[in-house]
Amino acid sequence: TFPSIGSIVARERGPRRSGMPSYISVPVASSIGLRPGYFGGNWMGMQYDPFQTGGDPNNANFKVANLNLAGGMTVDRLSSRRDLNQRLDRISKTVERGTLFEAMDKFDRDAFEFVSGPAARKAFDINSEDPRIRDRYGRSNWGQSTLLARRLVEAGSTFVTVHFGGWDHHWNLEPGYKSVLPRVDMAVSGLLKDLSDRGMLESTLVILCGEFSRTPRMNDGGNGGPPGSKGTPGRDHWGNSLFCLLAGGGIRGGQVVGSTNARGERPLTRAVKPCNLHATIYKALGMDPTLHLLDHQGRPTPVLEDPSPIHELF
Repeated sequence: TFPSIGSIVARERGPRRSGMPSYISVPVASSIGLRPGYFGGNWMGMQYDPFQTGGDPNNANFKVANLNLAGGMTVDRLSSRRDLNQRLDRISKTVERGTLFEAMDKFDRDAFEFVSGPAARKAFDINSEDPRIRDRYGRSNWGQSTLLARRLVEAGSTFVTVHFGGWDHHWNLEPGYKSVLPRVDMAVSGLLKDLSDRGMLESTLVILCGEFSRTPRMNDGGNGGPPGSKGTPGRDHWGNSLFCLLAGGGIRGGQVVGSTNARGERPLTRAVKPCNLHATIYKALGMDPTLHLLDHQGRPTPVLEDPSPIHELF
């Protein structure tokens, strides 16, 4: 499986500040029940998987596990143990160094910086946020997860994803959308306003995008639905056209790139592919979209099929 874009960014860029994970998923990195699934580092190694916060940031008692040292452990004791571990590791010259050992080394470095400094604990403490700001994002899992993402970027993380699950409305579409649309509207508008107020919007690229779209025509509600679902129509999977929203990050906003036919069935003008969206992200982050990585067999592999960014955005 190919590495995720967040993992590639983590490898090439790392965190913007020491003590923060470079790549984070709030609250989970989940794809068809697999964690991290297609959000992971895959053949680049698990050291580039996202840090998953878990939990629900909207809960009053929300905490991220493993942020504090175990009882009786101090930073000095932890540092001494780490020094001893490094000495023993250097003694083991007969051990062949490989991907697993490289992953362990990176885990060791990242974990020490993570738990020995205050940056991560402060960033994850969403309960310290101004209640008025929390209200702006919406008091929901999605809203508070998006607010947490802003706090993490502000603290020094480079790439943060927020998981908005629950859009698979093969049936019962109307009440389903009445539930999800207000939550995502508040989360995204709250984020853009907050980033703008803090002077962060021009340096932070915000993307709202799914993995595919939904059928332009409604079904009869019976596709995969539970007993009694017929008569509550929905929309099925559709891969021929979809859209993504981009804001901030130095891109030129206030425009629509491309068009579909009247029913949204297929592109009519300026069709772009996921690789072009990824190239746009890489360019906004100052990375080379023509980058090649060595795969698990040591072969140089391009990260993108077509490294052309969406030039209208720059």
